[in-house]
Amino acid sequence: MLKQAMASRYYVYFLLISSGLVSQENSSRSFIVRTEHGFIDYSNRIIICRGTANIIEKQPVDDTFNLIEKNLRLAKGQARTQARKNLVEIVKKVNFDGRLVEDLMTNEPLIKNRVESLIGSAYQQGEIEYLEKNKVAIALAVRMSGIAEILVDVEGYRSEDGSIPSYLMTRAIVPKSERISGVVIDAREHSVDPSMSPEIIDMQGNLVYGILHYTRSKSVNTGPVGYAYSMDDKNVGQRVGGNPLVVEAVGFLDDDVYITSMDAEKVRDAEKNFGVLSNCRVMFLMQ
Repeated sequence: MLKQAMASRYYVYFLLISSGLVSQENSSRSFIVRTEHGFIDYSNRIIICRGTANIIEKQPVDDTFNLIEKNLRLAKGQARTQARKNLVEIVKKVNFDGRLVEDLMTNEPLIKNRVESLIGSAYQQGEIEYLEKNKVAIALAVRMSGIAEILVDVEGYRSEDGSIPSYLMTRAIVPKSERISGVVIDAREHSVDPSMSPEIIDMQGNLVYGILHYTRSKSVNTGPVGYAYSMDDKNVGQRVGGNPLVVEAVGFLDDDVYITSMDAEKVRDAEKNFGVLSNCRVMFLMQ
């Protein structure tokens, strides 16, 4: 009875996670793309997948307890193997920069091998679930930082030379209440695709925010942007602080957003004076 109660609790918990409905303090909701066996969480930069297996009931010969333990162990191993297979398929659906990871894996055998190796070392997410009809389920996860480490090029990013940024002097003389703490692009009127490496572009086609503005390590560990549904989401404050510059998107192309030239200048000034772009303090509000 206790095992059934625990199983029900973990099963409901998994369903809540996969629906993006787990409530946290200040009502934070992750930006999630769901699949049949798991989900891609672009807000928290994690991919979680689930595998299940049947617990085969074999007739005991001598030691009933050892046989039950062996049956469970075999079922857990099968569930973990299935979760890894499912995880490979979900990772393939991750949007890197308008290109799916699947396309990059197909074009580059080395990338394919490294991604599969990463998934082979995926960690268990949450407790093992004991389901109805003698089934066991295990959820495995990989961080987007691990995928980014494989996919992100070495070249093209801002130098990590360790020099003191010029904006530190400007920021020091501006009252804290007047400092711009980040940039929020409100793209809720557009069907923007979430990705691991989007860009902000002005209406003249000039890059406002992209790989030139941050280091490779920032891209890998933090990600260029965060995603949320509204300004009330806790993730917004964590990413861009309490006084962000809010800009309306006027267009989009796949995972990239377009803003007006006037707003582009405001964003560039915010970077010059407060270093918001170089620190990846950028958030997209999505539908």
